[in-house]
Amino acid sequence: RARWPGARAARALWVAGTRPWRAAEVVAGLPRAEQVLVVGVPAVLIAASRGIQTWFLAPSHLVVTLGAWLVFVLVLLLVLRRRSAWPVLAALGGAASLRVALLLVVLAPTGPGGYWFDFWTNPLARSAYITIAFAAFGWVIVAGAWALAIELGARRALGGVVAAVGAVLAVFGALIGAIGVEAALTAWNDEMGLLPWGLSRILGITVYLDIPVDTAWVAAAAGAVLVVVGMLLALPGRRRRAVATT
Repeated sequence: RARWPGARAARALWVAGTRPWRAAEVVAGLPRAEQVLVVGVPAVLIAASRGIQTWFLAPSHLVVTLGAWLVFVLVLLLVLRRRSAWPVLAALGGAASLRVALLLVVLAPTGPGGYWFDFWTNPLARSAYITIAFAAFGWVIVAGAWALAIELGARRALGGVVAAVGAVLAVFGALIGAIGVEAALTAWNDEMGLLPWGLSRILGITVYLDIPVDTAWVAAAAGAVLVVVGMLLALPGRRRRAVATT
């Protein structure tokens, strides 16, 4: 009922993010400016919060995180094709905004320094945060799939989400595999400073954390399989012709 600019976009994000089965209803008739806000506000929140989390000093982390979001959304848009994408975008944006709100709640008291210190030193808080954060992240995928199912049906929606997740794994698994797991993790740790530099430099992060060197390629191969399976599920089914009988 509010009349201030952006009110309808805010309502669309809240309703679609918490009740994705109503996403089409709340985005119907949104003016162009409100549609831009439905996409732009969550995108800015995701980018800014990830930058804050890493002191704006970890470009590799931002590239992977924001790139993964971009690939995921583009695949869903490809599955939608000629259908309206606004319900799905609103559901994804609203659910992602809730996930960002959780991150900002734990960042606000001390900033990223306290966040990472507690993350590594407080097992109880870490377990609670990981549980809630993972559930919130999972809800982003579920909300997008739910809104997609309203547009395409359950089978095609499931296929679209599976293909989108697989595309993220395939693209970034192959990218990290081409760079090298050790080189990629070393660059990431040099920016973030989360692991002891001496041990990670002397032993190597993959040795220090016992990470198989072919992990990225395994993830890429698994992602490619998911893309194929998802795309097959997302294909429109053949229309059944009704046979009139007398």
